[in-house]
Amino acid sequence: MPRLPYPCGGSLRDKTLALAGMLMVAVSVSGCISQTGNIIDSTTGTISNVLASVREALFGPEPGGEIIRIASWNIRDFGRAKATDDRRMGIIADALRGYDIIAVQEISNVREQADPGCPRNDDESPGDSGYGLIRDALEKHLNQENGLNYTFVFSPHVRDERYLYIYNPDRVVLEDAALVHDPGDLGPVCLSNPESTGLMARQPFRARFRAGDFDFVLLNAHTSPGANLKELDALEYFYRKTLEEGEPDVILLGDLNAGCSYLRVTDTIAFRSPGYIWVFGDDTDTTVAGTDCAYDRFIFRAPTSGDFTGNRGIVRGMPSDVSDHYLIWAEFYTERDSD
Repeated sequence: MPRLPYPCGGSLRDKTLALAGMLMVAVSVSGCISQTGNIIDSTTGTISNVLASVREALFGPEPGGEIIRIASWNIRDFGRAKATDDRRMGIIADALRGYDIIAVQEISNVREQADPGCPRNDDESPGDSGYGLIRDALEKHLNQENGLNYTFVFSPHVRDERYLYIYNPDRVVLEDAALVHDPGDLGPVCLSNPESTGLMARQPFRARFRAGDFDFVLLNAHTSPGANLKELDALEYFYRKTLEEGEPDVILLGDLNAGCSYLRVTDTIAFRSPGYIWVFGDDTDTTVAGTDCAYDRFIFRAPTSGDFTGNRGIVRGMPSDVSDHYLIWAEFYTERDSD
């Protein structure tokens, strides 16, 4: 058990904090905390972060202690089959409802909505019977059944998928969202087999949010395993281009296939240069399968570390017919900003 720094002759408050801190550390070491029926692997960056969490629970938030939780989840092949399955949608809704923003990858309803300028969907229209199927399922199972008010923002479809942001407008403000520009794309991004997909097959879905004093940009990404090292370096290019727009708080999140054979510890990529912070280490397991692979990540640069509380976690216990990935999350202060 780590030794906690408090004076032996301290006040009752100090001793209570220390005891609660020990309990929190013990829970963290045990690897799981029960929450809303799921198993949450909750990890804090340092002992001080544990104590800060306990102090807030016992005595209320300190100045600057308001936070938001941002999550990322690859909901494998999230299309018609899952959207029309009440059991699986109930599990998905239960996992999503504890967060202020969720970046989702692998939305597969590409035939259920006509995207302007997309020849692949020439025979489709917004009147198609499948239009809005996933949006309607989320509205029912996440919002209506839980009395919540989440908003859903889908990307255009990129090759064979869409991205999605789910956010609580009572907690955060979405200022804009769009796919980033990939200078190598030839033809509409929805084409299945274009002459060139550019730097990435599926470039990130960028969104600018504001929560209190915290302004930040999210880059929601899903790399292609067969070209993963190339695409991770392309993501670093897109990251730097986003920084050049003047916002220092840029957070890359998503299914980056950043583990096991797709990214070995010996591989050299730009994101491993000094200044980049990986919230989840290479020894993290974000997969439902028997493999232990850290595919899903949060990455940001040093200035954003002042906005990061140090608290992060993984939602485990996910049925394999819901997804082959776990949901991951990280927590940020809303009364600070690193500009």
